[in-house]
Amino acid sequence: MFNFIVENEIGWLYEDNTETSDIGLTAMSDVHLSLSGSIIPVDHGYLMYRELSRLLPWMGEETLLGIRSVQGSNNGNEELMLNHRAKVVIRCATDRLDDLKSLQGQVIELNQHPLTIGSCTAKPLSQYSPLYAHCVVTNSEDEIEFTRDIMESLSKMEIQSRFICGKRQQVFDGQQSRSGYSLLLHDLPLKHSIHIQQQGMGLLRKLGCGIFIPHKSIIAVGTVASN
Repeated sequence: MFNFIVENEIGWLYEDNTETSDIGLTAMSDVHLSLSGSIIPVDHGYLMYRELSRLLPWMGEETLLGIRSVQGSNNGNEELMLNHRAKVVIRCATDRLDDLKSLQGQVIELNQHPLTIGSCTAKPLSQYSPLYAHCVVTNSEDEIEFTRDIMESLSKMEIQSRFICGKRQQVFDGQQSRSGYSLLLHDLPLKHSIHIQQQGMGLLRKLGCGIFIPHKSIIAVGTVASN
């Protein structure tokens, strides 16, 4: 039996006596691929997935695979400026690591901006909460209806969590712009934290939506709700 120290609220920790065998901690990993390039579009989820799946067609068959958005500095022209620490993170089944290593050295283009894929490193999912997703997309554009969607999703997944809906986001899905909202989940038991990281929430996971990562604090960006 292992005791995991889990962040529950701002600045507070508690012990969750959970065995790793109970939560399938190693079933999925975050695979970090370094990127060398200068500029990419701010809304690059669809472009990134199109390029990566061109090189690895099996990505389209992986239901839970998610590709996190690349981080950079917005230059004000709907573009992100990348630094030497730029990376794309792919959340996928751990047994796909060797397949993803084949991306090393490949060159992709996002709107005619070339990127060279470098080193590949796998990291385990976080054992902490709160969790934050930059954008969660459901079939609802209205925030009240979106909140209902989230409550329904948490109930179906049997996830115990309070949540905060944040800013409205726009994501291009290859055909049209889709609306979503940032979302923070907190007061999650460890088992539920791992589960939501593995399963994600909502639509367009391969375009960077519904992928949860650790968040250091709870910021009042919307209405707090609970499931």
